[in-house]
Formats: sequence, structure tokens, C-alpha cells
Amino acid sequence: MEWVAVLVFVATWAFQLYWYYTLYSIWRNYHPSTSNTAKQPSVSIIVCAHNEINNLKILLPLLYQQQYPTYEIVVVEDTSYDGSLDFLLAQKEQHSNLKIVWLRDHPEHVGGKKYALTLGIRAARYPHLLLTDADCRPSSPFWVRSMIQSWAAEHEFVLGYSPYQTQPGLLNGFIRYETLHTGMMYLGAALKGYPYMGVGRNLAYRKLFFLESGGFRGFWHLTGGDDDIFVNRHATGRNTTIAIHVESQMVSVPKTSWRAYIRQKIRHLSVGKYYKKQDKRWLGVFSVTTIGFWLVCLFLLFTGAWMVAVLSLLVRWGMMALAFRSTANKLNDSIPLHMLPIFDFLYVIYYMSIGPIALLSKHIRWK
Repeated sequence: MEWVAVLVFVATWAFQLYWYYTLYSIWRNYHPSTSNTAKQPSVSIIVCAHNEINNLKILLPLLYQQQYPTYEIVVVEDTSYDGSLDFLLAQKEQHSNLKIVWLRDHPEHVGGKKYALTLGIRAARYPHLLLTDADCRPSSPFWVRSMIQSWAAEHEFVLGYSPYQTQPGLLNGFIRYETLHTGMMYLGAALKGYPYMGVGRNLAYRKLFFLESGGFRGFWHLTGGDDDIFVNRHATGRNTTIAIHVESQMVSVPKTSWRAYIRQKIRHLSVGKYYKKQDKRWLGVFSVTTIGFWLVCLFLLFTGAWMVAVLSLLVRWGMMALAFRSTANKLNDSIPLHMLPIFDFLYVIYYMSIGPIALLSKHIRWK
């Protein structure tokens, strides 16, 4: 039994060090290319909103202020009962570039917001689509320009970054840690030529590509996946780029209760089982080695070999800190690194508790 524990410990520790060193190297060596300011194609911004009147009152004025020559805002009013439609109709009278798609019901076989998003995309006037959510805030009046300038002729996808607002409290700190960790991974993978997901809070692709690829065909029934599964199925190293400049970011409003956050993450993680096999494999290895390493460390702590466990954790946290620091510098984001051990432990609890629920859950709501 002891030899098994030693082997598991060494294998998981070595993989974790290799994993975070690879991420550190990717971000340390990444130097964003100079933006092409002359490239300004027409853009349709798509926002799906269900009972989001308070967020729309904040988001829409920020979208009207975007410094970009030709763009429209397509808001899909998705079965709301909070007065959103009346508000949007009043806004439409004042802003000619606002388009409203009014949705009153969903087909039974369609889950989540895919139907609303598809109608919004079909109604879009322009060939370049820029997606976000109602509870997001563009970091600058140059959000559209900064996202679009990353686009090249061979690209179908632009993966953006969407950090969360900084607020006091442990929950907010962990949300920002998990978001930076996720960004470090999916944007880092895209930089290596292996894109596997994107976030619908800040994502761009071509309308023609969406339509010709069949849109959400094959996963209409899932509550989530309108962003990450679509990217996972169609993004490649050649047709995908990233936009991470601070002006290209969409800042999201975080959940303020653990219950709401857990429900949100169950919805996000529930679609992971539909990723490509190779992506599920290496993400699974990461999850298993993270959990396995911590379990063995706890075993060593309670069996007298606490010095080995503590030293191993310190080395791993040191490598993680390097990876987080290099990523945060490029993403213009930050987390309190002195809280890294606490966040790391909570991350393991998060995976062990939420992961199985997300994989086994069949009835998950969008809102």
C-alpha cells in the first residue's frame, strides 16, 4: 500500500509540475502581435436576455458608446416577464443600430439559449458576429475594435477573455481564481494550436461559418454548450486566434452566493463530457492528478510524513505562482497570490463535489 501511495504521489506531482511549467512557458513567451487598425469590418453584437432588464440598462449604453464605424446590437428578448421588451422598444426609438428579436416560446427539443442565439444570428445583418451576455460590461469603448483587429483572413474564431468584477469576500476571490485558471488553460491551449473551448461572454465568429457548419446541430438538447461545445467541435489551430488586450475584455458581474455560483458551474461543467475525446482525455488527466496529488498529500500528512507533503506542496505552489503571474501579466488580471494555497484547496473540493454532479445531471436550467 505504501509503494502504491509513493508511485501515485510521484506521478501526480511530476505531472502537475510539468503542466504548470508548460503553461508558464506558453504565457511567458507569448507576445501579442501589433493590431491592424485599418481592418474594421461591419459587426453584429448578439446579446440574449431573459429577465435582464436591470443589466440591459447598464450594458446597452456602454455598447452605444463603442468607438467603431459600423456595428449593430441585436438583443434577443427571450421569454422575459420583467418589462424588458417595453424597455427595448423605447431604446429602439432612440438608437437606430439596435435590433430586437422577440421570442415567446422554445421548441421542446431545444435546451438553454441556443434557440434564442440562433434566431439572433440569423437576424444579424453583418458577417462578423461578436457575442456577449447581458450581465457583462465592456472594459472600454474600444472593445469591438480590439476584438475585431485580432481577426485575420484565415480565422473563423476569436476567443476573448472575460474576467469578473473584483469584490470583497472569499467567494469573489475564488471566482476570479477559477476564471483566471480557466483562461490560462483554454487561451494557452489556443496559443499552442489546440483550442478546445471559448466563453460566450466574449466570443467572435463568422455568421457564414456558423450557418454552414450546422450551428448547434447535434447538441440542441443540452442546456449549455452554445459557446464551448461549438468552439470544441469546429475550432482548430489554423482557424482560431485570441484577443486578450485589456481593451478587448468583457468584465462580468460575479455571483454573490455560493449556491448561485455552484448552480452556474454545474451548468458550465455539464457539457464537458461532450468534448472531443482527446480534449476530455487531457482535461481528465489534469483533474485526476490534481485530486490524486492532494489526496496523497493529506494521507502523508496524517501518517507522519508531513515534511514530504509540505515540501511537495510548496514546490507545486511555487510553479503555480509562476504560471499565474505570467498569465495575469498578459491578461491584465490579478489574484492575491498569498491566497493561492487556499484557492488551490478549494479548487480540489470544487472538482470533487461539483464535477460528479455535472457529469451525471440531466436536467439543468439556463436561468
